Amino acid sequence: MLILTAPTGAGKTALVSELDPSRFEIISFDSRQIYQELSIGTAAPSPQDCEKIPHHMVSLLPPSESIHAGKYVQLAEEALEQIFARGKVPVLTAGTGFYLNAFLYGMFPVPKITEEVKLKVESLSMEERIQELQKLDPAALQKIFPNDNYRYGRALEVNWMGARWSELKVEEGAGALISKNLNILGAYFLDFDRKELYERIDSRARKMIEFGMGEEAKRVADKYGEDCPGLQSLGYNFALENIKGTSNLETFFGNLSQSHRNYAKRQITWFRKQKILEPIHPKEAYKKIKNING
Repeated sequence: MLILTAPTGAGKTALVSELDPSRFEIISFDSRQIYQELSIGTAAPSPQDCEKIPHHMVSLLPPSESIHAGKYVQLAEEALEQIFARGKVPVLTAGTGFYLNAFLYGMFPVPKITEEVKLKVESLSMEERIQELQKLDPAALQKIFPNDNYRYGRALEVNWMGARWSELKVEEGAGALISKNLNILGAYFLDFDRKELYERIDSRARKMIEFGMGEEAKRVADKYGEDCPGLQSLGYNFALENIKGTSNLETFFGNLSQSHRNYAKRQITWFRKQKILEPIHPKEAYKKIKNING
């Protein structure tokens, strides 16, 4: 298989859409693009992209359904088997590094969380979760991206069940890399000049607004509620503010673009720490992948 990772806005979808569909199929590791009805704000591959080359794990779940790493890994393994059965090479594209690592190397053996603990954690604000973790497991805060409220909650659940989240270790050989005896033909991180990446992010944020991200957010909010899991995706809070008239278009654009820039920074930090990944310019990555014999 092949692995292609990149920060948001770097052009993974455009690159893989040009690959030969008779040889390759895509498995997407993006915790937001898995949702249906949210294609504009998540920059999901278009129907035309998916016609060019099969994409798995895209527009799969309704916005009302939660997704977590364990479920994501299970669905990705099913997609992997289907691709191998057709004699093709899977290309794993990832923006959500945590899910990719869970798939490759295995999951932490997390204790079963009681409903009582789940409700207790859900009742806390992000600031309260951070304060509790500071007391119970300060090392966890060093391992979680800033403002990742979901991960703060998961870490707190584990701690309240009596295990220290920061000390959990992945079981040896638990991931697909070893359990399925996978051969990595290439593993790349699309490494852009920061200025160029930010310009791409700004351009894409404007297009999201022009293409109707606000209207998309309203449709989904009306159908599933503003608190549905799908609308927790990056930037939809700003889209809802705008559609309600509490922010103007320039504020919407500024907030949307800045949130994507901040997310891209965190992704870059994550991917640069992964020793398996080779930093590479997109044009060079395309050449290498196209010429691989698999």
